[in-house]
Parts: sequence; structure tokens; C-alpha cells
Amino acid sequence: MNLANIGALIMHQPRCIAASAMGGFKINGPPRIGKGPMSNEKELESSTEASLPQPTQAGRIEQCQEAIKEARRCLENNDKDCVTKLIEELVRSQCHDGRLIGKKIANRVRGVIHGLWLVSDDECRCELLRMLKSLDVSKKWVVKALSMYTKMLNKWIAKCGIDWEYKMARNNIVRQLEDLLRRLGWSEVRMCEELWQFVGVDVDEF
Repeated sequence: MNLANIGALIMHQPRCIAASAMGGFKINGPPRIGKGPMSNEKELESSTEASLPQPTQAGRIEQCQEAIKEARRCLENNDKDCVTKLIEELVRSQCHDGRLIGKKIANRVRGVIHGLWLVSDDECRCELLRMLKSLDVSKKWVVKALSMYTKMLNKWIAKCGIDWEYKMARNNIVRQLEDLLRRLGWSEVRMCEELWQFVGVDVDEF
């Protein structure tokens, strides 16, 4: 099972299963529901939406930069809730991942997080750590963002009652694989085809 199959299996299983449920694939016999794929306008629209182009790297960088600027404005206004929401948006958009978006942008995200940490009380700091943990940010990344030693971060984690074991979260793996496959020119249709071929589905009937 190669990297492409792993990526397709993890990422697109729910969406590809939905496609097969509409009767679009032949699994040891004819479709049991409907007349096959693209039998009506709604299915056609759904397929079109799935094939829409993803944002370019330049577009992603611009989005990250705008969110960082807004977060800094919120920091200047001492609006902690605003900063927290924007940090969540930045992390979900992978603006913190230097391997995907560039070290310069990732460092700016760290700067925003460090700025929030400095102006927060203990309760807000614990909430920030819980959020970062829930978003599967690594402890190593947080240590660097907060400019502290791992030992000190562990003390904060214990103080906040957070169970933060070191592991690479599944959805981080999914995002990285998806990004890699798209850079290789794989469309969502291609990913689904590879998935179903791997599990023995006759995609030629689609």
C-alpha cells in the first residue's frame, strides 16, 4: 500500500462512500440504488463543487497575512477573545506550519500567540493551551512559540489539568497527505478512484 493509497483511504473514505451510496460504483454487481452517477442536476453540481480548484500558495499566504494583521490589531486593542478566535483560524488554515506555508509566516503566528500569552492571566493561558492541544499543535511548536523550556510548558500543562501526550494527530497526517497529493496534481476524483480500486471496487463502471 503506497503513500497515495494511504492518503486516499484516510482522506476521502466518507466522501467516496457517499458517492458509492448513490449507486455510482459497481461492487460485484449492478448498483442497487438509482441509475448510476450524475443521474440528476444535484449530483452534477456536487461533482462540480468537488472539482473546484484549491487556493494557490500565494493566495494562502495572503490569507494568513491578513489574519495575522487582524490578530495584531486585536492585541493592540486588548481584545483577547478576538485574538483567540483568529489564532484558531490561523492554525486551522495551517498558517502555523512552516513546512507548508513558509517559516516567515509561521514565526508571525508564533508571535501572535506569544503576545496573547504575555497579556493573559492564568485562566486565559490555560484556555489557550487547551485550544492549541485540541487543534493538534505539537508541544515542540508551542514551546518555541511561547519562548520557554519544555519543562516549564509541562508545568503549565499540569497546572491546567491538560492531558497532552506527544503524538502526531491523525488529522494532521491527513492534511499533510492531502496537500502533498494536490501538489502532485491529484484531483479529488483521482483520489477516490485510487481508494475504490484499493478496496476492490470496479471504478470502470462509474
